[in-house]
Amino acid sequence: MEKILLTFTSVNFTMMTESKLVSMGYDIKTIPTPREISESCGLAIMLDPDKKDEMVALKKELPIAKIWSYLKVDGVIFVNEVKE
Repeated sequence: MEKILLTFTSVNFTMMTESKLVSMGYDIKTIPTPREISESCGLAIMLDPDKKDEMVALKKELPIAKIWSYLKVDGVIFVNEVKE
């Protein structure tokens, strides 16, 4: 299962971004930040991987700290920061 995770420096930024993405029609899920990612306020937004390029573009407008590629295979988790 591959996903894109957005992380934030504050819970307020997470909630603001969540509201904006929902109003834009994105199918998102707010989750506790996986322990493999320590740089976060504790919450992350999960999206399908086909939204990666859109999120990279929106990072300039929204308070997204980092974008991550998250892959779980047979219980093993792989996390890589998405560079712009």
